[in-house]
Amino acid sequence: MRPRFFQHSLRNRNINYRHGRFFVTIQVEHNKSLLGAIVGARSVLNELGEGVKAVLEGLPLKYAELELGEYVIMPNHIHAIFDIKPRMTNKENHLGFLVGRFKGASAFLYGKLKRAGWVADIGVHLWKLDYWDDLISCDEEYRGYERYIRNNPGNWTRDRWGAVTQYMLGEAALLDCPKLAFVASQGYGATDFSPRRISLSEHGTFLSRRSRQAETEVPLTTEAVLISTFTSAQERAVLRRALADKRRLIHVCPQGIPAVESLSEAQRLALAEGRLLFISPQPGGSQLNKKVATWCNEYVLRQAGEIWVGDISPNGMLKVLIDNLQQEDRD
Repeated sequence: MRPRFFQHSLRNRNINYRHGRFFVTIQVEHNKSLLGAIVGARSVLNELGEGVKAVLEGLPLKYAELELGEYVIMPNHIHAIFDIKPRMTNKENHLGFLVGRFKGASAFLYGKLKRAGWVADIGVHLWKLDYWDDLISCDEEYRGYERYIRNNPGNWTRDRWGAVTQYMLGEAALLDCPKLAFVASQGYGATDFSPRRISLSEHGTFLSRRSRQAETEVPLTTEAVLISTFTSAQERAVLRRALADKRRLIHVCPQGIPAVESLSEAQRLALAEGRLLFISPQPGGSQLNKKVATWCNEYVLRQAGEIWVGDISPNGMLKVLIDNLQQEDRD
């Protein structure tokens, strides 16, 4: 159920915004998931997300009248409780003043990372022009918003469409075999890239080395099954090579399993020979959804005993997922 701040206008003329406790929501422009990814029931932040967090936590250090309550930074928005204490120097719309300072400092960081090529370019603005607010009128309402904020990452995944293996087509026994994952981000060319192997050691050491193999050639032991969403151009290039080499494959489909008549001749042959399995959490013909795409890629990475990557966006979803695996290994 949506909290009631979605159900009224953005600014209420009857509210004194000089001081008070406010529940605030600030949305990324175009609703883009630019700040990280939801992994399980946690919000795992990328470099931009961590920078946004630092700006938010630094606001009370600059403005003593502000006490920052519970907050969460989600991939495409933030929720926070702003407790503004009465001060003679507070502005008429002091909440708007503080939100503006937060937006300005975090947008500056976005611009810096965008120019360096470390974050996707979503246009001039990081945040939507306006923001949502609700005056918290009592302690019970305050506690309710605290719970809502704490549960927000878990609620993000609550609308999943079922297990990744809910829909299947092909050889189900492949799920029981050792697996090798290949992942690569969208937006990179399918030629002249060098896959690299990522290892997570028992001692928490993160190792990464460039492969000397030919382009799109991912080594694969005889018993291992190649698993991927095969969504990006580089992933599709690896898929074509793997089909030509008659390797065993698990194709995780965020948009649902494709119709058999739409498959290539090589895919149909692989199905007939028991070398291919399609799995999906959604029925065929579903729309691509950022949440389910993240979830499918998390499944791919967690199922694999060995991970190979192509080009990865420095602040993209795959980078966040891989960094999270690295951190888990260290812990």
